[in-house]
Amino acid sequence: MKYVFKVILLFLIVFNFRLPVLHYSCTAAVIIALFYYLFVKRSNPLTYFFHRYNFIILISTLVIAFITYFIKTESGSKEVGYYARFLVQGWMLACLLFVLPILIDKKETAFNEAIAVICGAFALQGLIHTLGFLITPFGEFILSFSGAELGDIGGEEASRSFRFYALTGSTFFDLPAAYGVACIMFFRLQLDPNQNYLRGWKAFVVIVLMLLGITLAGRTGFIGFALGLALYLFYNWSHFSTIWRNAVKIAGGYLLLLAVFYTVIPAQKQAYFIDNVIPFAFEAYYNWKETGRFATGSSDALEVFPLRPETLMWGDGKTSGESTYHYTDTGYMNDLIYGGIFYLLALSLYQLLFFGTPMRMANMENDSKNGRINLFFFFLLFVHFFILEYKGKAIGFIHTAEVIVLYYGMAYLVEQYALEDAEEEEETSSEEMLNESAVV
Repeated sequence: MKYVFKVILLFLIVFNFRLPVLHYSCTAAVIIALFYYLFVKRSNPLTYFFHRYNFIILISTLVIAFITYFIKTESGSKEVGYYARFLVQGWMLACLLFVLPILIDKKETAFNEAIAVICGAFALQGLIHTLGFLITPFGEFILSFSGAELGDIGGEEASRSFRFYALTGSTFFDLPAAYGVACIMFFRLQLDPNQNYLRGWKAFVVIVLMLLGITLAGRTGFIGFALGLALYLFYNWSHFSTIWRNAVKIAGGYLLLLAVFYTVIPAQKQAYFIDNVIPFAFEAYYNWKETGRFATGSSDALEVFPLRPETLMWGDGKTSGESTYHYTDTGYMNDLIYGGIFYLLALSLYQLLFFGTPMRMANMENDSKNGRINLFFFFLLFVHFFILEYKGKAIGFIHTAEVIVLYYGMAYLVEQYALEDAEEEEETSSEEMLNESAVV
């Protein structure tokens, strides 16, 4: 029951959907946590606020917001989304830190538990999204939180209205990108043979719901899934028999899901899923099959072009849509056009703050194998943001993902500190016993 409570709290913060009066769902998480602190478990909600790792990230978020606002005002741009985005991100990170004493209660197992809670939150999102797609009244209820009216959706998105049934304030690029982060974390958890959080049928259900969420939200999430799977296979290849048994079990599970799909799901929904959802999720394959070109509609918008030297250095303070350049979705181009190379460098350093301390700690782990896995895991997640940056603005910008990065980064540090303290106490106890024996 406590696990479910943690998943719900994190869900409210990460997906930050619209609520009446409160406006942001993360505000609801803070109110719920406040009642918990007052009436269930009295503890200090500011426990983690002034930890160096968290405090530096919070201050840096405000600094990036200020830099972004300064660039906007100096250029006279009407773009408000960039700096407002960082302000919202700062609020979401602060809300996470407020509830972190609830999310982290067992310090010695904080890291694995954090991954399990994060995967649970994204599996819940996948379940809600799937039910919204399958059950019309439920889907209309979800739309009331997003503010989207399907009748107002035109153009290409009209045939992809299923994307709006996610319960989140960031429906498009952000959601599938964050799914990818969660997938990498899922496979990291599977590399721990001693964990009992997500094993067997529980792990299967969670990853299926996450994959359904990616399929409905956007194919960008498959990048993270592929990286996570590669991580798992790379460090588990010596246990080929285990991989083979798991593959057979997974195949059996998917055959069962196909049977459910064709016997329980109404024929109209089956046809819509096959004719609209699948071609969207695997658009690159369909285009390659029909035209011999491995591309998608969104990848065609990933244009890279030369910039004027002054733009490359200092930017124009505008998005590619506002500027005299061509429009492009590519995050690198938009950052350069907006603030130049120094702005892109500042964003990169800001993103590094989330990973630098955990990577240094992983490099110092006593267990060399586990340390190498954790070091590569954090590095892979860091690189993942730079891969996504080619698809859209991702470096330091996807608040849905940054929140969970801060959560598991802090959980990892807390666990390592707890293990170090336990080792020191054990050594002290052993020394005292030896001294007592010597005296006797």
